[in-house]
Amino acid sequence: MALFEGLFSSEKKREINEEINLMEAVQAHISWKLRLQNCLDGTSDEVIDPNVVCRDDQCKLGKWIHGPAQKHFSGDETFRSLCEDHAMFHYVTAEIVRRVRDKDDDSAHALLQGEYKKVSRKVVMTLGELNKALAS
Repeated sequence: MALFEGLFSSEKKREINEEINLMEAVQAHISWKLRLQNCLDGTSDEVIDPNVVCRDDQCKLGKWIHGPAQKHFSGDETFRSLCEDHAMFHYVTAEIVRRVRDKDDDSAHALLQGEYKKVSRKVVMTLGELNKALAS
């Protein structure tokens, strides 16, 4: 059984699609892996503040999750899991940045290949399922 199956009317699908482009959100989250890898490799000119990155309500997806999405998904278990996974994604991303800043590259790399990879995959998969449900 697909996640979010049968949850939306045509009108609700249209409303959500006007609020957020989920594929852009997926791409933004996927791009973090390259940004983090560049930090680890020392090839990034980007200054990433872990105190900003750790906030799951500052990116476009997070603003939607903490705002308009609440009225669409009240009580939905899959959405609750998405919220938790998205918050963990930001926490782990910030922790990798902190470890790189502290010159703890081995630990940062292990976190990138472990917990980050796991939680990132969960967020992207759930967003993909939600996007599929909104397109059908």
